[in-house]
Amino acid sequence: MAQDIHTAQATSSRGSVRVDGRGDLAFPVGAPSGDGTADALNPERLYAAALATCLHQALTIAATSLDVEPAESVVTAEATLSHRDDGSYQLRADVGIYLPGAATDELYDAVTRDALRRCPLVGTEVPVTFDHERGLALQNHRGPADPGQN
Repeated sequence: MAQDIHTAQATSSRGSVRVDGRGDLAFPVGAPSGDGTADALNPERLYAAALATCLHQALTIAATSLDVEPAESVVTAEATLSHRDDGSYQLRADVGIYLPGAATDELYDAVTRDALRRCPLVGTEVPVTFDHERGLALQNHRGPADPGQN
C-alpha cells in the first residue's frame, strides 16, 4: 500500500488553470498552435514540465543513492501530441538526461534506469479515478479558473 506524500489540485475552465486554489498560480491555457509557438500553456507543455521536474527529482534521489553527484544534472522533456487515424489522440514523451557526475557509462545507465523506475510519470498509464460527487460540486462553478478574470 502506498503512503500519500503530497496532493496538488488544479482547476481548469475557460482559458485558464489555477493550481491549489491560489490566484497567484493561475495561468492562461489554450490549444497548441500548429507550429508550437502559442503563448498560452497547453496540456503538452504542462506535462513536459511535470515530467522533467519529476524525473529530475527522481534522478537526484537515484544518483545520491549510488554515490553519484547530481548537482550539475539537467533533465529535458519533450511532449508530443499526435492525432491517430481513429480520431483519438496520443501523447508521447522523449527525455534527455545530462549527468556529468556519472564517471562511467555503466554508472550513468544505472542511475538513469533507477530514476526512470522512481518517477511515477514514466511508464504505463498513471491511474486516474473519477469522483462523481466532486464533479457535481463543480456545477455551480462560475467564471474562469483565474479569479482575477471574473
